[in-house]
Amino acid sequence: MDQHTWTDQEKSILRSLWIGSLGPLPVDPSNRYSDNPKAAALGRKLFFEDHFSGNMKVSCATCHREDYFFTDNLPLSHGMDITPRRSMPLIGVAYNSWFFWDGRTDSLWSQALGPIENKREHGISRTMSAYIISKYYRKEYEEIFGPLPDFMEDTLPQHARPALDDPDALKAWVLMTPVQREEVNKVYVNMGKSIAAFVRTILPQPSPFDRYVEQIM
Repeated sequence: MDQHTWTDQEKSILRSLWIGSLGPLPVDPSNRYSDNPKAAALGRKLFFEDHFSGNMKVSCATCHREDYFFTDNLPLSHGMDITPRRSMPLIGVAYNSWFFWDGRTDSLWSQALGPIENKREHGISRTMSAYIISKYYRKEYEEIFGPLPDFMEDTLPQHARPALDDPDALKAWVLMTPVQREEVNKVYVNMGKSIAAFVRTILPQPSPFDRYVEQIM
């Protein structure tokens, strides 16, 4: 169809589908580090880090492969086990208000943490995640979030988490002191916020459709 045959109403519809109508990324009021370049750089490392798994073979990138537009091109995703659903694509996900297929979280950083403690996905605990941050990423972490808690050098239970699906992990979590639980949660949340800062940089690129619409606007 020749460009001069589009009506104003049709152009309005085309404009609504155009990538240029997306506008800037929405602010995440729950993550002050969402647009921090250092947090995004750390988040990228954590995204590709397979130490965050029970078998040390699974990372976020296992199910969100860059060569498949940050999905895995499988009917069901394969982490520590086969999951009930396939992975969601991450391109432009920061524009969403709700996350996961069922919309059960309202922030990108809380979504990033869900798979870590899921037995079928990464299959580790938040205490183990804190140990890994302490061992491999202390310098980067402290440059962004400040000093890691002193107890990271002590012998906290490595598989403690507040999970009803794992009585042993739950018991280990309850036996920790309130201060220990709070500090582990802080490191764990900051881990999620770093990953979210990286995922916010995964943005859609203009398609031939977008370039065409831009020409006729």
